[in-house]
Amino acid sequence: MKVENLDLPEQLKNSYIDSGITDLNPPQELAVEAGLMEGEDMIVAAPTASGKTFIAELAMVNQVVNNEKTAVYIVPLKALASEKYQDFSERYEGLNVRMSVGDLDEAGEGLENADIVIVTSEKLDSMLRHNPSWIHEIGLVVTDEIHLLTSPNRGPTLEVTLTRLRDLLDFQLLGLSATISNSDELAEWLDAELVESDYRPVELKEGIHQGNEVEFFPEDYELDEEKSEEESSGFKTGSEIKNEASGTKRTEKMFIEDEHGRATMNLLEDTLDKDKQCIIFCNSRKGAEKSSDRCGKVSRPDLSRQERKELGRIADEIENVLGNPTSQCKRLAENVRKGAAFHHAGLVTEQRNLVEEAFKEGLIRSVSATPTLAAGVNLPAFRVILRDLKRYTGDGMDFIPVLEYEQMTGRAGRPKYDDTGEAISLAKNPGMKNEILERYVLGEAERIQSKLAAEPILRMHTLSLIASRFCTDMEELRSFYRKTFYAYQYGDMEEVEEKVENVVSQLRDYDFVEEDELRPTDVGRRVSELYIDPDSAHMMLECLERAEDQDTRPVSYLFMLSRTTEMQPRPRVRDKEWNEIEQAFMDAQEFILESTPDEWETDYDHFMECMKNSLLMQAWISELDEEKIMNKYNVAPGGIRAKMRDADWLIYGAQELARMKNLDLKDEDGSSELEKLRLRLKHGIKDELLNLVSYDQIGRVRARKLYDHGIRDQKDIREVSFEKLKKLIGKATAKKLKKQVGEENIFDRENVMDYFE
Repeated sequence: MKVENLDLPEQLKNSYIDSGITDLNPPQELAVEAGLMEGEDMIVAAPTASGKTFIAELAMVNQVVNNEKTAVYIVPLKALASEKYQDFSERYEGLNVRMSVGDLDEAGEGLENADIVIVTSEKLDSMLRHNPSWIHEIGLVVTDEIHLLTSPNRGPTLEVTLTRLRDLLDFQLLGLSATISNSDELAEWLDAELVESDYRPVELKEGIHQGNEVEFFPEDYELDEEKSEEESSGFKTGSEIKNEASGTKRTEKMFIEDEHGRATMNLLEDTLDKDKQCIIFCNSRKGAEKSSDRCGKVSRPDLSRQERKELGRIADEIENVLGNPTSQCKRLAENVRKGAAFHHAGLVTEQRNLVEEAFKEGLIRSVSATPTLAAGVNLPAFRVILRDLKRYTGDGMDFIPVLEYEQMTGRAGRPKYDDTGEAISLAKNPGMKNEILERYVLGEAERIQSKLAAEPILRMHTLSLIASRFCTDMEELRSFYRKTFYAYQYGDMEEVEEKVENVVSQLRDYDFVEEDELRPTDVGRRVSELYIDPDSAHMMLECLERAEDQDTRPVSYLFMLSRTTEMQPRPRVRDKEWNEIEQAFMDAQEFILESTPDEWETDYDHFMECMKNSLLMQAWISELDEEKIMNKYNVAPGGIRAKMRDADWLIYGAQELARMKNLDLKDEDGSSELEKLRLRLKHGIKDELLNLVSYDQIGRVRARKLYDHGIRDQKDIREVSFEKLKKLIGKATAKKLKKQVGEENIFDRENVMDYFE
């Protein structure tokens, strides 16, 4: 089907054609034939890189331009939201594309005139709790990665949000999914057309590495279980083809020279010989970092002088993203200079972005990553190496899900650059090869299963349904849950209905729901709007009420935050640090705002984890160097910042709850204890720097330099010489700081001096 035949404005069709899209590929054509442009609800199940996003774009443009409706695009991660926002903004300059992924306590201000709104499921769920008027303009909801309904973390929120939207509005629903075994069940629940395709624009070759050889298995390969492991894995040398007795099973074998003594390094060498790039997936952050160290030794000789110069510039940026570079920053920068990098959640956002861009530009030859990269941004490579197919689960090492394997292999092959992509799994012992072949290469992805039945999840969403008046009595509440994917899958709602009744009873005990009818109290409504677990909110309220009459310290509130559901996972207390954490807990006990367990009680270990989490935050606001925090608490800079973002939101929530209850939580100066702590957590500073960080571009490092040199308030900033200020914080920042305190005439003199210099 030709793009020119679509019912879209000529200007838009011409822009598609100019960008090289002249014909629809098979899944795109199937979607259009199934009624995509007529507003049919649809589930599109196809491999990664099969063109699913363009199907969504056609549906969005159709609803926005032809039907004058708003299109909502739901993504699972903020990083994906940023990527889609950039892509859609560039392609559709005439449309108002907006992204909303931040503050969970607002209804989406400014979205009334948006054409395309990109959100995470959590953000959309949050906005629905505020009942914004703009949602009634929605004509299309696209759910990217809809198979994540099976995720214990994100699935229930997505499930409830979709159920709620379908109950509330009449719109077109488009779900984009990887190939899964029960996509028909998902389509039936949503009463949607199912479009399935195994089309991939770049052929994917799945292979297994063992010894010095890689064997690639075709899609129609069938394992002969009667053969021994040795027989079934034997094949000719070189790149010859082996034909099985049936005549339908063919495997291709590739020899890999052992130049470095490690499979990943040898495969990278082979990748570079082909003038290509690779991604290596590892099961841990430490594993990814070590892998990257080794890969740098292989990739460095492949770099030209100009590439080394450009990578040096990028490495300097990466190293100096934080005020004081940590060993992780230096390690990553050193790797990048050699054309290699690691990528995991321990990096801060700016570092991950720099690595991704350098890889897309072809400067970085290999990225060693944890599986989070596979579920995140679109970062394809010619070759994907799956170094680890097992990970530690708490009960020992276990195989990863097939769906996760397919997400990682889906990164192999770059459309427009490669004819084929290679996904190579490493068999680390002779018996593992057939296991990989059966489980992954020839295996089928797991069924999507609802995870809605967990009581903490039901508690949060039940309060939301009551607080927004979506459900006004128990029968409406039961009726809502009967429309969920969980109800469709399991049929028997007795267990869930019993849990819902228990949850409602608990919410009444918390005074979040009225006793006599299914109505929210004022506090209950605010808890729902704040997007906080009712358990967390109830615990914080009890602590805050005690804080009015109890002597408090920062640890009082830090421990309170650490006890919330939102602070999970908390850092594990290692055996060697147990005594230190326990002593800190005993020292802090008189300031903790709740009763604490004795060491023989079951909750004691949990309280120790909360204490360690509190000490981590205490170290941050005490201006402990990030390197020391990382080494002492085993939390990397990216993890520290993630914790502080969570803490910021929870403290804001605590402030709102204290306001609702008219609690007076002020220190000796009459300042809000919570507001001070919030600012300290945001910037990672001691109390004495609060004045300085209120100025633009003055963070913990610059503020400390200024303070230690006697510059502590507005008067000091005005009186200090520009020369001294420039030496302390740099010329550009010094100029901005002087302007902020009304010292602008100095810059005319400064410009004159620059001219004569």
